[in-house]
Amino acid sequence: MRLVFPSLVLFTYITVSLIAFLPCRTLIKAAAAVILLVVSLKYPIYVKIGGAFIAPDLPRPLLLSLEFLYSSMVILAFLLVLKDVTALLLWLSRSLGSSWHLPFTPGIRSGGILLVALVLGIYGTWQSLRVPDVRTVEITLPRLPAALDGFSIVQLSDIHIGPFLQREWLAGVVAKTNSLDPDIIALTGDMIDGSPEALRDDIAPLGELRARYGVYGITGNHEYYFRVNQWLPTFSDLGVIMLQNEHRVLSANGAELVIAGLPDHAERWFGGQGPDIGRALAGAPEAVRVVLAHQPHGAPDNIAADLQLSGHTHGGLLFFLKWLLASFNGGLVEGLYEVGPMKVYVSPGTGLWSGFSCRLGVPSEISRIVLRSDNLGAVTK
Repeated sequence: MRLVFPSLVLFTYITVSLIAFLPCRTLIKAAAAVILLVVSLKYPIYVKIGGAFIAPDLPRPLLLSLEFLYSSMVILAFLLVLKDVTALLLWLSRSLGSSWHLPFTPGIRSGGILLVALVLGIYGTWQSLRVPDVRTVEITLPRLPAALDGFSIVQLSDIHIGPFLQREWLAGVVAKTNSLDPDIIALTGDMIDGSPEALRDDIAPLGELRARYGVYGITGNHEYYFRVNQWLPTFSDLGVIMLQNEHRVLSANGAELVIAGLPDHAERWFGGQGPDIGRALAGAPEAVRVVLAHQPHGAPDNIAADLQLSGHTHGGLLFFLKWLLASFNGGLVEGLYEVGPMKVYVSPGTGLWSGFSCRLGVPSEISRIVLRSDNLGAVTK
């Protein structure tokens, strides 16, 4: 499991940088190290006890506790890096004649850093569980006819209905979405973490989504982990038009707009074709084209479209990890980009993944995309 090694690296670093220097007895240090080791082994615990890495079958309070503690561990490691780098710079400055030192005693510093990490862990976990706010983004498309100026798309991405986010949360998201009176609603993958039988009641509020020209969806990688062939008809029964390398032509105010959808790259792992923009747009008119693609890194293959809407990255989740997530997604991690002649909007996600349930500086959002036909550029409110 790829995340076990970095987790153990964090454990080792925190032990060396913090626990080893605590002003207390060796027995207490050993106990602290054991607790930290258990937290760092969260993913093997999910697999061995919960039966699954993605959606473990464990009591929700236990899951939330593990997520909070693991998130606090990651934040603690980041704070310790800041402390150690600062200490190194101050040591170098003293070799040049300065008298600067870190403030407070080692015990007070260690206790303060640990307290800050725990508080931020609680706050970040709360941020990931709340019903998100609406973010409005205006995107200018040069080929958009004046008749479609102001056409609105509400994007919901990575809602991950499962162990943490359930029916009540989704009902709140649906109510906020419907209040925006969108022209279309786009669900850009990773809608579930579980089987249709287990989540039938929790996913039901999707059937209440309302948009002037329809609700459209695509698969994310997580749909393929949970029997995608059963989920596709389930989504259709809820009124979601699932686009699998296909498109629809919408007529609004006397003008046409093409909405196309690509299956996730994970489809290839399960014997499918995977995303194919040529097939998705085959026979489409020469109108403005909006393509839904869960993962943003394939954007260079999709420049036959005018706009791509993606998710998958969760915006990096923690502000200091955005660079890392960007490196795995072609530099596309959150917000509006240009890839050749095409605009790409990457949602930071509406929900959370149960494997890491914390957000700091990267809030979840209900994305309201407003298309513009003038040349004023894109404005984010």
